Amino acid sequence: MKTLRHFRTDDGRDLYALPVEAFPGFFVNLYLILDGNSVVLVDCGTGLESCRRQIEERISEVRRTYVPNLQISDIDLIVVTHGHIDHFGGLPWIKEKTGAPATIHVLDRRVLSNYEERVVVASKALASFLELAGVSPQRRARLMEMYLFAKGRYRSTPVETILTEGFPDLAGLDGTVEVIHVPGHCPGQVSLRLGDILLTADHVLSRTTPSQAPESITQYTGLGHFFDSLEKISRVEGIRLALGGHEDPMDDLYGRVRDIRDLHEQRLEKVLAICQEPKSVAEISLELFGKRTSYHVLLALSEAGAHVEYLYQRGALCATNVEEIERLPNPVILYQAC
Repeated sequence: MKTLRHFRTDDGRDLYALPVEAFPGFFVNLYLILDGNSVVLVDCGTGLESCRRQIEERISEVRRTYVPNLQISDIDLIVVTHGHIDHFGGLPWIKEKTGAPATIHVLDRRVLSNYEERVVVASKALASFLELAGVSPQRRARLMEMYLFAKGRYRSTPVETILTEGFPDLAGLDGTVEVIHVPGHCPGQVSLRLGDILLTADHVLSRTTPSQAPESITQYTGLGHFFDSLEKISRVEGIRLALGGHEDPMDDLYGRVRDIRDLHEQRLEKVLAICQEPKSVAEISLELFGKRTSYHVLLALSEAGAHVEYLYQRGALCATNVEEIERLPNPVILYQAC
């Protein structure tokens, strides 16, 4: 979905999808909600100059095509669906342009308001994960450099209010948008229900499965939380259309949820098959996904780690090198099917 799209909910609200290029070749969908009284912006892009320019162009396109006189300064509230940089990086710029307050779920609030601290803590946890996963020191250094490359572009920005489950009474929402907390891909990930349309953010996407990371890096991520959140969304009745933070609209949300669950179940079975002999997370990742390059190496490692963690927590995998784990400060952990 790389063109401006207009949708209308069954209760008469207008919704505009604004696809912008978050990073070269990688698009994110922002959304404008208009109900006749207020204008709400959902997500902010990365904050890169090219992304900011595209946001302004998309809003101008809405003005020319649908809403005469609409200006970016008309935005009354900024909703950030979760604490990943492609969704919150543009917040300081948007706040300067609009003066609007921002809101996010409490579990992701520190990512926005105490960003520099969050980068340090998350980096330490990621480096430890990579060491235990069996990634060589040289490759760890390259992956950490890649991870930290874009982290200096954002600065801590106040978040005025907190998104709570249900129908929060916020300026610009006025209790008319249902907030559904769906952790897993991100601790504070939320989906937003507007009548018969659900903004799924990165929880459910039309083509790909949202990337997973183990809870050992960040609490409230992990495959267990993600499965619980998929089940939660599957019980939300009456959704005609689901719109993700990336990719295309989904006219069968419930079928898509089943497909995502099935894919991860198949991946768990593959991990168990791989672990008939002791394997590190790095070895498991290579067998699951093949050789990857650039940032995809990091994504594959964290995805494999999330599946290994899920099976280990539930007693399906055991650590085989217990003596080394006891004796050494940060040994590579080897997993085998129990």
